[in-house]
Amino acid sequence: MELSINALKAAGAFVALPVKKDISWHADGNVQKASIYVRQDSFHTLTKRWEEQREGADATAHRIATSVCNEAGEAVFTVEDILGSEESGHGPLTAELTIALLAAIQQANGVSKEDAEKK
Repeated sequence: MELSINALKAAGAFVALPVKKDISWHADGNVQKASIYVRQDSFHTLTKRWEEQREGADATAHRIATSVCNEAGEAVFTVEDILGSEESGHGPLTAELTIALLAAIQQANGVSKEDAEKK
């Protein structure tokens, strides 16, 4: 392939619409299920994430907040929503939900469990 904008477009090298993912986790002994949308990582999101990390932001919370969105691509969470606070009236997300969200983010970005195991 010759490296050009048209060739890259044809190869799917640019971020597309958010990807729908189904997740599940346990809360109060019950299985909870939800459909979420994940914004795929882009040049902009990667550089913004690195910038936020240099400024001391929580990397995991920032990744979830910048990746999980609605169908239109609008953020569902803020970093504060994920970390919880007295002002928000709730604590942080549970570990199991955090892991389910991170797994969906990895899958939407083309990194499956099988791919990770191959490395």
